[in-house]
Amino acid sequence: MSEFSKFEATLKKKKIPQVFLIYGNEDYFISRAVDLMLTTLVPEKERSFNLDVIDGSDADSEMVLSSMLSFPFVGDRRLTVVRRFDKMEKKHRIDVAAHLADLPATNVIAFAAGELKTSEEPYKTIASKGEQVAFNKLKGASLTEFIEETAASAGKTLGKESADILVELVGDSAGDLASEVEKISIYVGERKEIGTDDIIVSVGKSRTYNIFELQRAIGNGDAKRAQEIAGKMLESGEKAVYINYMLTRYFLHLMQTKHLLEKRINTNEISTKVFGRWNPFMNEYVNAAKSLSISNISSALRALLDADVKLKSGGYQESNAVAIVVSEIVRDREKSGR
Repeated sequence: MSEFSKFEATLKKKKIPQVFLIYGNEDYFISRAVDLMLTTLVPEKERSFNLDVIDGSDADSEMVLSSMLSFPFVGDRRLTVVRRFDKMEKKHRIDVAAHLADLPATNVIAFAAGELKTSEEPYKTIASKGEQVAFNKLKGASLTEFIEETAASAGKTLGKESADILVELVGDSAGDLASEVEKISIYVGERKEIGTDDIIVSVGKSRTYNIFELQRAIGNGDAKRAQEIAGKMLESGEKAVYINYMLTRYFLHLMQTKHLLEKRINTNEISTKVFGRWNPFMNEYVNAAKSLSISNISSALRALLDADVKLKSGGYQESNAVAIVVSEIVRDREKSGR
């Protein structure tokens, strides 16, 4: 059972904790958890007087204490939520924690924050008074399961390979992945199954001209094909900054793969170490890493870093930035005879 499912189950119990500390590095689940509390614990007709949502970055202890220590106006429960509690000045956080023992039996308070150490105050005190829930970035099978469940909630099926390709394109942010699954679900219409082509076309804008094909062409040293793909991607609306970012990530992964290959680690283990899961393009990564030297990969990363700086400072125009960097990467490879 996922952490979020466990949290859902906790809120459905007849007797729930009065104090919640919700934290971690995955904002998507933290926001969902807070929203679930708002809709589950206080009836809609009572929210105007039995619910307070406070921004910790713009609040002091007096504001929080006034809310959490007040009794319900009508109904059986009062809920106080403090978002971004970790952004509140420390002395005010400590003051709030010191008054948790005074919380009326009718009241629930939730503190939402980013990454923190529960061994430090005031989080240690808060955690000892109630329920602590950590929502961190999902990895491997858990991330795949989340994508499949998100698709299922939209009435679609999405297989593991499709999920892996989506992660490769979008990254491991649960919020970004959920948003893309929603868009892809609209794209496929009445069709129930989301396939790999649907993801590549919907997210990458083209089945032929996309970041995977660009990486493949560069990995194969095919300058002409790489330039063609890059040009078509820009024409279709892809941003040069995005292409540059994805290529940088590609070469960083190649560098990791190269080092692991030199240690004679098998492909499956390399994929797990580099990507946290089996990557459907792993064999291509291995072949590209074998065909390039450490020097080639380092030169490519320097060219991409230089392009990133120039793109953001106006030194390169969108139209020629990718063409220049692709030329530099392939030329360096040709010079080395690889």
